[in-house]
Amino acid sequence: MKKFIKNNALSLSFFLLFLLSMMGQIYFGFLEYNKERIDEGVHSVPIAAYLSSGHFVQSTFEKWESEFLQMTLLILFTIWLQQKGSSESKDFDKEEETDREPDPSKEDAPWPVK
Repeated sequence: MKKFIKNNALSLSFFLLFLLSMMGQIYFGFLEYNKERIDEGVHSVPIAAYLSSGHFVQSTFEKWESEFLQMTLLILFTIWLQQKGSSESKDFDKEEETDREPDPSKEDAPWPVK
C-alpha cells in the first residue's frame, strides 16, 4: 500500500482535491440555489434535483475554466510529489544528473555555486 501511494501520489492528491472541491461546490451551490428560489417565492428543491439543474451545470463549467489555477497546482505539486510513468516525475529507482550536489571547486561552476 505504501508503494502504491508513493508511486501514485500526484494522481491521488489531485483526485482528492477534485472530490473535495466538487463536494464544496455542490454543497454551497445547493444552498445558494435554494436561497435564490426562496427569495423569488418558489419552493426549495432537494439536492438530487439541484444536481440536474442548469444552475449546477453552469457553475461547474465556470469553475472548470480556471485552467491557469489548475496548471499552477500541477507545477507546484510535481515539485514534491511523484507519479510512476509520468513525464513530469523523475525516475524512482536511479539517481539523475539533477540529484547530485554541485561542486564549487570546479572551474566551470556557476557563480551561485561558488
